[in-house]
Amino acid sequence: MFDYYKNDSFNLINILMKKLILLAAFCCMCFVCHAQQKLLSYEDLVYLVTNNLQKADEFMQSKGYTQLKAKKAGNLKYQLNVDGNTSEVEIRADGKRLYIYIATDELQQLNLINNSIAPFILTKDDSSGILNYKVRDLGNIYIMATDKVPYSPIKKDYDIRIVSDKSVTAYN
Repeated sequence: MFDYYKNDSFNLINILMKKLILLAAFCCMCFVCHAQQKLLSYEDLVYLVTNNLQKADEFMQSKGYTQLKAKKAGNLKYQLNVDGNTSEVEIRADGKRLYIYIATDELQQLNLINNSIAPFILTKDDSSGILNYKVRDLGNIYIMATDKVPYSPIKKDYDIRIVSDKSVTAYN
């Protein structure tokens, strides 16, 4: 009779531990997803190249980027600081096409772009240190990694250029 209650309490503790582990995993995922919410993904890049500069400005500010003064009229420049790492995004309009330049030392930004474009890659080319992706519904993405000044074996500077395809134009 006592063995039955002993096993029942053991099962209850086991179930509670599993629920606690699931809750902890869910909290960790929410934290990671919230941290990447400010970084740009494939869907964000498609939105930027298919909308005008005014919508791009509103979108970037809603993501938490602060606007910097651009060198030329018709260009938008933004900066985001995350955990001591900086990301600068410049959006340039040329007619109905938009070009995006991202200069960052945030490895998560590079990983997010690589992971989010993976299902949409048409071609991939790695020549002379520049990684070139042709991506469906977006255009070409050029990624170049350089050593950080002062030198750090862990950190690198990443230059990411998005050149929209001829058929992808900004609306409105």
